[in-house]
Amino acid sequence: MSANSLLLWMSARRQGSWAQFRAAVEELHLVADAEIDGEGDDAPDQFALPLYQTLRFNLQRVGHAEFFAGADEGSEWRVTPPALAVSRHARGWLGVVAGARSLSFMDRLCAAVTTHGAELRVLALAAYPDQVLITADTRDTLAAIAGEAGVLLQDDAPAALLASLPPVDDPGVRYPTELPFGSDWRIDRFSPDDLVWRSATLDDARTASAGLFRFSLRHQRHVLFCCKGAAARIPGQVGKYLVLRQRRRRRQVLRYDAQTRTLTMPASCRPPFLVERALILCSGSPPSYDGGGLRGGSLQYAEIPQDIAAISAALLRQELR
Repeated sequence: MSANSLLLWMSARRQGSWAQFRAAVEELHLVADAEIDGEGDDAPDQFALPLYQTLRFNLQRVGHAEFFAGADEGSEWRVTPPALAVSRHARGWLGVVAGARSLSFMDRLCAAVTTHGAELRVLALAAYPDQVLITADTRDTLAAIAGEAGVLLQDDAPAALLASLPPVDDPGVRYPTELPFGSDWRIDRFSPDDLVWRSATLDDARTASAGLFRFSLRHQRHVLFCCKGAAARIPGQVGKYLVLRQRRRRRQVLRYDAQTRTLTMPASCRPPFLVERALILCSGSPPSYDGGGLRGGSLQYAEIPQDIAAISAALLRQELR
């Protein structure tokens, strides 16, 4: 069965525990037919992820659900309300259907699209629910479709989402903590030179002037930003861009092609979830992966307007090249 079945189940339940989510993935007999890249905010990016983790990350990336508390046994998830995320497209207006869905909702949506002469496309993606895209000549057409289908309308969704986010160096995204103690932890440090995790020691974390460290022990994993003896919890992808900014000579990893409207970055420097969600809403499609060129491959986001690329770069404290 596909991830569509999982989203229908989540839409019916509305919210639940992490244990229930994992059980649903197993009971629905979802198959691991996707290329699992191991790239998540708190995922070790040199290892493949279990399918339930990949589905969790993908559901968050496209805005269908939110997960809380770091995916421990007591953590929770909540499906987001159904919405039509609208943005100006190179050839008109685009509406991306996100959030909860049911069979009756999809019937209403298809009927409204037909009534107003818009175009509905369904993209089948591995390890994602189908992406439902609506294109129209005017914004008012999409608003009318949303009204008849009973779905929220989110105007200029990519820019509105980015405008609500703090930059990666905002102290508010870091939470002071203590370094883990004990000799059993595996410790890695993110290298801003070659963009990979390398083996490190506890002394490295204690003495780092500005470094991103990952502590792993069985099912536990902590990503910490360490600076002059102090440690703070931080989302992994946020931490990577913070370290790139803190480097004496800032490492610039974003590339933007205005002619093709494509934003490219190393796969190991995938943007934080909400920044990536805004980028995906520009086209409705997750990034494509190119295994050549940049070391470790690159991610390419399509149909990105120049202003959205610029705002994203500013939040990541990068300069577009």
